[in-house]
Amino acid sequence: MLEHKDQIGQQIKMLREAYLRDLSQRIDVMEGKCQELSSTKKYEKNLAFLRRAFHSMAGTASSFGYENIGKFAKEGESVLKDIAPAERLSAEAEDTLKRCIEGLNLSLKTAKSLQYEFALDVNYFWAEPGGEKHKTVIMVDDDEHFIANISFQLECFGYKVLKFRKLAEVEKFLPQLEPAAIIMDMVFPEGEAGGADAVKRLQGMKPYHIPVVFLSRRSDIYSRLAAVRAGSDAYFAKPGRAADLIEALDGLTRTEKPESCRILIIDDDKFMADYHAALLEQHGMKTLIVSEPMKVLDYLSLFAPDLILLDLIMPQCSGYELSRLIRQVPAYVHIPIVFLSVEKNPARQIAAMATGGDDFITKPVDIAHFISSVKLRAERMRMLRQHMERDGLSGLYNHSVMKQHIRRLFLDAVRRDNPVALAMLDLDFFKVVNDTYGHAAGDLVILSLARFLEQRLRSTDLIGRMGGEEFAVIMPDTTMADAYQVMEEIRAKFENICHESVKGVFHTTFSCGLAGYPGSNSPNALYNAADAALYKAKSLGRNLTYQAEM
Repeated sequence: MLEHKDQIGQQIKMLREAYLRDLSQRIDVMEGKCQELSSTKKYEKNLAFLRRAFHSMAGTASSFGYENIGKFAKEGESVLKDIAPAERLSAEAEDTLKRCIEGLNLSLKTAKSLQYEFALDVNYFWAEPGGEKHKTVIMVDDDEHFIANISFQLECFGYKVLKFRKLAEVEKFLPQLEPAAIIMDMVFPEGEAGGADAVKRLQGMKPYHIPVVFLSRRSDIYSRLAAVRAGSDAYFAKPGRAADLIEALDGLTRTEKPESCRILIIDDDKFMADYHAALLEQHGMKTLIVSEPMKVLDYLSLFAPDLILLDLIMPQCSGYELSRLIRQVPAYVHIPIVFLSVEKNPARQIAAMATGGDDFITKPVDIAHFISSVKLRAERMRMLRQHMERDGLSGLYNHSVMKQHIRRLFLDAVRRDNPVALAMLDLDFFKVVNDTYGHAAGDLVILSLARFLEQRLRSTDLIGRMGGEEFAVIMPDTTMADAYQVMEEIRAKFENICHESVKGVFHTTFSCGLAGYPGSNSPNALYNAADAALYKAKSLGRNLTYQAEM
């Protein structure tokens, strides 16, 4: 981790040094444009160029620690800000611009001679990741048949279960084990609260808290209180529902890191954009820089950002215009837009916000404020998006969002010439399940399949509920042959799962259709081919996986 922090710090140092080397050429060009302003030729073009150049330098130089360069750039920008295109510069304004250019050159020489070191505490931004835990759980229960049944259910969902029937046995072997969780009965021969007493001893054997779920015949308040005092995380009364137990374990044993927030930076100033990107990536965010505003819609579709950082002054179109343009696309209405500019005039800041912005951060940024503002807004957007994009029952992507992901991942596969596979799943005879065991049992089957898919598939695979009892799985970088093997294994395991209802225990199955790229020539063709393969699987007898003929 120290090596990674050093690499990031070195990256920012290299960005500053590259910026300093480029600054001399920039100032020479600006000096030439200032001299040309006295001529009527290209007056408006040169005026627009200088406004943008001074504006950009004012924010960039100060952000990299070159305060004097930033000061002269701000003064030059101030002189040019309110001059109308048809208005000529006064002699006083020309003298001020000349003095600013001289000040920039002198400050540049000073910066080079002093080799100024910009203070940046990398440790402030870097957080050490937590340790990983294995998906191994300990189950302690003196009922041999009950423990066998529950452990089988858990193993179907990807858990490895170590079974113990005596408290003394688990206490003996725990020091050599690293369980992700403990499932404990309350009542043992040692006492009515023997399980709670054992948990207290077990927790003392490890330097970290082991998540504990109690599963007991007793459901009275005294037993529950004993469990709480022992440090339990969940409590279920026997026989309980396997779906509830699995849901609790999933939450308690989840070790994967949440996906990084994605920040789209739209700025024609490469040095400034690279600098801000480096700061955000230090804090675990993914960034994509767009230096050509006219290509923003393409990148919005491919990158799917959680937040947009937008400069105000850019060639071809302004930040004001680009913000309005983005807000007119329904899919991007809710993405936070944060303006990033040296503009300090409150009226102009309000005018920018009125175009659809959510915040305004002034350059040079206060690093801690910049990172926290961007991260909090991006995470809030992620939470909102999850609420809007997810199916209420299963927690999977809903139909419309899944169609967008299919399109995005198909186009990405074509662009990179990598395979992608799409699986369409449908629960067999689901109407019979609802009619026989009730809609509550049917909901549990849907929930069970959703969790089963999440357990068995990679984090890069996307899962959606397309409606009713139909699901979709899109698997990037996966051939049809590999996808078939994965889905067949999942199908075979799922048919062994016991589903519980007030009318008894039952089993159910699903059918699956597969299609992929290469083979399909468009996102719609991919979807239709997988759907047709699913129909074929059901017509051939159900409970099987059928590959589309590509």
